[in-house]
Parts: sequence; structure tokens; C-alpha cells
Amino acid sequence: MGFAGDRLKIYHQVDLNQDLHPDRAAHTADICFCTSDGIRGSLLPHNPLVYKIHHGTALPAQPIALTEAQNTNYAFHGQNACYVGNLDMVYLDAELLAKVVQTYPTVRFHFIGGYSSQGHLHQLTASCPNVVWWGKVPSALIPAILERADIVLCTYKAAQYREQLASPHKFMEYLASGKTIVATYTEEYKDKRHLLEMVDDASDYVSTVGRVLADLPEYNSPARQAQRVAFALAHSYPKQLDKILSILKTHGLAEPFTRNEHQ
Repeated sequence: MGFAGDRLKIYHQVDLNQDLHPDRAAHTADICFCTSDGIRGSLLPHNPLVYKIHHGTALPAQPIALTEAQNTNYAFHGQNACYVGNLDMVYLDAELLAKVVQTYPTVRFHFIGGYSSQGHLHQLTASCPNVVWWGKVPSALIPAILERADIVLCTYKAAQYREQLASPHKFMEYLASGKTIVATYTEEYKDKRHLLEMVDDASDYVSTVGRVLADLPEYNSPARQAQRVAFALAHSYPKQLDKILSILKTHGLAEPFTRNEHQ
């Protein structure tokens, strides 16, 4: 326990696949934080003080507006669905997302994030005229894009990587937009189904997208959007830090932080 000398040592793990000796990091820490029950279970054998803190969100202080060129080149019209993230990642169910694109040809699908022209999703959907490939964009632009969306999507290989995909960080940006999320199974939201449309089985995903698109005024009602935004704001980074500080105080570990507040 002498690692790093006489300092407060905190280990915070946000993904299950972090593999830089998490057992040793937890064992030598004074306290641990994580983002899912699965991670918490993996750390508890190495440290009795492990607390789950949900992912946070940071709305940009100065959101970037879409330019005239972006509005032209990546036009929103009719019904629009957005997916934000790494479009080549191993956890993405490219086949399922491509099936959604092909099932709803009158919906424009906006893919925002890094991708390769040789990537699986691009190969499956490059010829689809209803797909808009944005590529990487500044994070401060994402709220403006999601504001134009009708629904936002998450299609992960949930059955294969259930614990790793238990709490996607992208959901916080999605919730902050207020728009309806249609997601494959996500463990940390199993008790928060009022915030999203989540399927237990991927075979129900395509029809769920159709059900939401057919009744957007209900799914994107002001009351439902306000509920999603409220959840995101309740988990802002400042509020999450306050929760962490409260836990540290409970265990008598907050002295370095409270001392700095008075300096």
C-alpha cells in the first residue's frame, strides 16, 4: 500500500476492458470509482471501497452552430436518425445498423464519427442513398447535429459484449439532446427504461425503430424530452464531482481537496 507515497490514491475505471493491471491499481488505491456494476464486481476482490458513479456529461459552454455548407452538404429533411461514435469499432453491430438503413429508405441516417472506407459498416451502406457520412466533427458541434435529429441510435453487439457495453458514454450526449434513443440492450439502463427505447433482444430492434418513427410526436413530446435532459443535467461533471467528494468525506479522505478550497 506504499505505492505513490503518502498521497491520496484514487482509481477510477470507466471501461471493463481497461487492462493496465486494474487489480493492482485497485489494491494500491485508497478508494475506487467505476461506472457499472460489472466493473465494481471485478474490483471488489481487490479493494472493499468501490463506488459506482454514473457517466457524466458536459454541455459545451459555446456550442458550435451548423454552417450553411454543413446544412447543405449534410442536409436534414424528412425523418432523420443519428448515430454518433467510432463507426469501425469492434462492438458496433454493423449488420444490424445496415438492416435499419435498408428497412427505412425514406429516413436519412446521419453517421457522425471516424470511419474507414474499408470498414464493415461503410462497405454495407456506402451505396445507400439515405446515409450521410459526416466523419469526425468537433465535440462542440454534436449538440447542434442532435438537435436536428428525430431519433438517435445505438446498435451494439450486446449479446456478445454485455458487460463491456453496460454503460455507453454516448448515452449522456444523447440524453442531453432530449431526443428518443433506440438502443440494443444496455445493462446499466435496465431500470431506466423511461429514458429510452431499449430492446432486450436485437431481433426486435428494427421494428422498434419503426414504432418510434411512426409516433414521433409522442416519443419526442416536450415532457419526455425534458425528462431525458433532466437526467443528463443531474449527472453533469460538476455534480458527479460533488458526489465523489461527498463519498471521500464519508471515509475521511477529502482533506487534500477541502484544504485546497481554503487556500
